[in-house]
Parts: sequence; structure tokens; C-alpha cells
Amino acid sequence: MKKIYLILITLVLSIELSYSQNDPQFRHYMYSETAYNPAMAGVTNTLDAALIVREQWIGFDDAPGTQFFNGSLFVNKMSGGVGLSLINDKLGFENSLNLKLMYAYQIRLTDLSKLSFGLGFGMLHKSLKGSKLIYDNMDDPNGLYVDATKTKPDFDFGVAYNSDKLTIGASITHIDQSIKKATVLKAPRHYYLMAKYKIKASEKINIIPCVKFKSAEFISQIDMTALLVFSNKFWIGGAYSTKDAMVGMIGMKITKGISIGYAYDYNTGGVKSLSDGSHEFMLLGSFDVARKIIPVKTPRFFD
Repeated sequence: MKKIYLILITLVLSIELSYSQNDPQFRHYMYSETAYNPAMAGVTNTLDAALIVREQWIGFDDAPGTQFFNGSLFVNKMSGGVGLSLINDKLGFENSLNLKLMYAYQIRLTDLSKLSFGLGFGMLHKSLKGSKLIYDNMDDPNGLYVDATKTKPDFDFGVAYNSDKLTIGASITHIDQSIKKATVLKAPRHYYLMAKYKIKASEKINIIPCVKFKSAEFISQIDMTALLVFSNKFWIGGAYSTKDAMVGMIGMKITKGISIGYAYDYNTGGVKSLSDGSHEFMLLGSFDVARKIIPVKTPRFFD
């Protein structure tokens, strides 16, 4: 029965939105900024990497699943950061693979703050098993009845301000694809705003509130998160995603440069009675490989 519901949901997304999937979402978006903003590449003085695995709508057959990897580093000779981002996303009969290289030109404002302008460029490969879709009217001229794939160039642009306490970013993904010309195989332009701030509550406790706004014109979403960080080693938190889920989060540093995190979604949307929630696992790495630049601390790793 749940497999039937998943097929119906996939069909509704393909027809009602008519054009395409929304960009994948992550609860650990404060650690995966390069997925949607290339200006965040190389914002620290370390080699940073993140691996996030998200399993959504547990209980469904062929439920949505997403894997994300990124890595970035500041390069002194290039006056900015370089990075790599890879996202593999599956929703029912639709698959997408997004590979991006990034460069972020950085302007140092003070010893503890900088302004970055970033460009991401790569490819987006999408496929849809149209032969498995079922329609009320199997003669619908707008239906897709055969398997189809599409690979196209993909471009992002972003700007970000980073200091030891505050991060603010704005970005656009899939710049070249307007909503009017988007299809199931051509992701439409997405707009993002993100901010996070570190509040020192005591000598051992920091509070990190974060917010992200995402819009593709046909759909918008706001994620609001608060993390409570103890001794820069452990954190717990919660989040709310509009019309989607309430989220619990927990994480810890297991070594000086390695951290792990977990998030659980309690669905509040249309699938709440059919799903056992969603799970998201995160592995972070931060390695000191650049010693000759002036360090700029950010709240990314709670340093």
C-alpha cells in the first residue's frame, strides 16, 4: 500500500508541479552550505569536508534518499576558496546527480570577517522511469510513458558574509533555467537566503540559531533551527520546517577534527500518517593544512 502511495506522490510531483523536483533538502544545512551557495567554499583556514546521508519517509518502498559530499579549501595564491560538491538524489522513479566545482573570491574586511563571491559550475544529470508511471488517463498527451534522461551544464552563484559569530548568505542555483522552461528533467532556478549566529551563553555553552529560506517560485520553504553547544564538543537542537516536519538533532566531536551528527524528522505534512519519519546522518572533517594565511573563525565547527 505504501508503495502505491509513493507512486501517487511521485506522479503528483511530476504533474502538478509539472516541471521538476525541488532541490534536495538537508537538516544539517548549516554544514552543507556549498550545496546551495558556492560563496561558502574555503571560508575557513582548514580543509573542510562533509558527508550527509538522508533517508526520507521511512516505511515507504523506494522512499526518497539523498547522499551529499563536499570538500573545500582556501587557496592563498587564488585569493579565495575552491570546492567540490556532489549530490545524488532519488525520489520514487526520479533520479538526479549533481556535480559542481566552485570558486569563491574573498575580500578580507577585518581579521575576523570577510565577504565572498562564489560561482559553481558543473553538470546536472536527471532520469525518470516514465514507463513505470501510472495515470488515471493513460492516453493523456502530457504524460511521460518512456524512460528519459537529460544531462546539462549547471551553474550557481552566491554571496556570503562570514565573521567569528555571524554568517549571512544569498544564492541562486540552476541560474540558466527559468521556471517557465523547466521540466521534470530540467531543474528550475532556486533562490536561497541563510543566516546563523553564535551566542555565547556561558564559558561552556554556545547557542547557534540558524534560518534558511528556499524558493523555486512554485514552492517556498523556511527552516528554523537552534543548536545548544556544550564545551565545543557536544550539541543538541531542534528545528521546524514549514509544512513539512519537526526535527530533533544531536552531534559530537569524536576527535579534534572529526564530528558526527544525526537528525530525525517527525513529519507534519501530508505523509505523517504513512511514514515513520526521516533520518539524516552526517560526518564532518576539518583538517589544518593551510598555516600561512590569517585565520578567520566561523561558527561552522563551533571553534
